[in-house]
Amino acid sequence: MIKGICPESGVPFFESHMLTFWYGVTSFLFAAVLFFPVRKLLMSININRIQNKKKRAITEEEVQVLRKKVNVIAAIIAVTFAFFYNKYMMLKFFKP
Repeated sequence: MIKGICPESGVPFFESHMLTFWYGVTSFLFAAVLFFPVRKLLMSININRIQNKKKRAITEEEVQVLRKKVNVIAAIIAVTFAFFYNKYMMLKFFKP
């Protein structure tokens, strides 16, 4: 499993398939952690926008429709950011 040890830091080099697996797992975990705050932020922004536009309180049916849309958008944003950020960190700390 371990290819060798870095002479400068003493950190072991892992095989490429282990790094690929680690990259995927940590990216999805990071995306799962980011999903909930992003969803809450998008919900609050959209609810305030709709209330200001219609000059009335938003109904529960409108909240349910909005929640479905926001879930998809939040998932896309969280997964995209997580994969890009994790790719940057992997290249920074695990240079091939």
